[in-house]
Amino acid sequence: MEGKKLTLAITLTLGLTTVLNGSFVHAASVSELNKQQKELEQKKSSVISELNEASQKLEENKSNQAALSADMQKLDAEIQEATQKLDEINQQINQKNQEITNLENEIKQIEERIKKRDQLLKERARAMQANGTVNYLDVLLGSQSFTDFISRVTAVSTIMEADKSIIEEHKRDHKLLNENKLKIEQEKAQIETLKGQLESTKATLETKKAEKDQILAKLKEEQDSLEEHYMDLQEQQQLYANQEAAIKKAIELEQKRQAEAAKAQQREAAASGGGGSSAPAAPVTGGLFIRPTGGSITSGFGGRGSGHHFGIDIGGSAGDPVYAAASGVVYRSYYSSSYGNVVFITHYINGQTYDTIYAHLSSRSVNEGDVVQQGQYIGAKGTTGQSTGVHLHFELHVGKWNNAKSNAVDPRSYIHF
Repeated sequence: MEGKKLTLAITLTLGLTTVLNGSFVHAASVSELNKQQKELEQKKSSVISELNEASQKLEENKSNQAALSADMQKLDAEIQEATQKLDEINQQINQKNQEITNLENEIKQIEERIKKRDQLLKERARAMQANGTVNYLDVLLGSQSFTDFISRVTAVSTIMEADKSIIEEHKRDHKLLNENKLKIEQEKAQIETLKGQLESTKATLETKKAEKDQILAKLKEEQDSLEEHYMDLQEQQQLYANQEAAIKKAIELEQKRQAEAAKAQQREAAASGGGGSSAPAAPVTGGLFIRPTGGSITSGFGGRGSGHHFGIDIGGSAGDPVYAAASGVVYRSYYSSSYGNVVFITHYINGQTYDTIYAHLSSRSVNEGDVVQQGQYIGAKGTTGQSTGVHLHFELHVGKWNNAKSNAVDPRSYIHF
C-alpha cells in the first residue's frame, strides 16, 4: 500500500460513539451531524465544479489531439516523400559512381597508349641521334632513277605522315586525358553535392521524427495527467456521495436513539412518579478499540526502508477473519491498486473522530454505507494489492484519513497486541 499515494479522500466526521453495551451512537447530536452534512454538500459542490472544469479540459485536449493527429499525418506524408527522394538520390549516386569507374578505366587505357607512343617516339629519337639527322632531301637526290625517286618520295611522305599522325594522336590523347580528368573531378564534385543533400535530407528527417516523438510524448503525458485528475475527482465525488449517505444514516440512527432514550426516560419518570432526573450515561472508561485480527506483528509503525510505515502489519494465514476494531460506518469498500481489497471505517467515540483502514484483504464482507459493530466480521486476511506475503495492514487515524496520512498513529497506543 503503503508507499503509494492514493486518491485524496476526506473522511466523514460522524456523530457516533461506542458505549459499554456495544451501542453505536452516544454523544453526537443531530444538529452536529446536520452541520457536517452541509459541509459535505459544499465540498461535493466544489468537486462537481472541478469535475466540470476537468471535463472541459479533457474535451479541449481531445480537440488538440485531433489537430495534432492531422499534423502527424502531414508529417508522415513528408517523411514518406523525403524517403522516396533519398532512394532517388542513392540511385543517382550509384549511377555517378559507375560513370566515374568507367572514366577511370578509359583514363587508364589512354595513359597506356600514351605510354607506348612515348616509348616509340623515344626510340625513333634515339635512332636519329645514333645515325645522325636524316636529311630527306639527300634521300630524294640520291635516287638512282626516276622510279627510285618516286619510291623514295612515297617512302619519305609515308614516314613523315606517320610521324605527324603519331604526334597528332598523342596530342589528342593528352587533351582527352585532361578533359576526362576535369570531367571526373566535376562528377566527384556532383557526388559530394549529392552527399551533402543526402545528409541534409537525413538530418531533416531525424528532426521531423524527433518532433513527432515529442508531440506524441507530450500528447500522451497531457492525456494521462488529465484523465488521472478526472478520475481523482470522480473518486472524490463518489467518496462525498458515500459520506453524505452515511451521514443521513447516522442522523436516522441518532434520531432513533434519542427517541428511544426519551421514551425510556418517560417510562422511568412514570414508574418513579415523575420525580427526579435520569442518571447520566456511564462514560467509556477504556477498550475503545479491539484487535482487528489474530496473529503477530510482522512490521511496526514508523520508519521502514527509505519511507514511513503508517500502520502495522499483522501476519497470519490466508482467510483469517478480520473484525471491525470499533463500531462505525463503512465509507469506502473497494479494490485499490496499492491497498488491494480495503475497507475504510469512520468512528465517533467520546467526541473524537477516528478512521481505521483494513488493507490487503482477500475478500470484503461489508459495503459502503454499512453500519458495523465492534468485533463484526468485515473480511478475510490476504495479500492483494502491493503486498508481499499474507498479512493485514491496519491503520488508525486520530481524525480524518488524508492523503499525507498526517493523522496516522501507532495502533499499539490504543490497542493491546
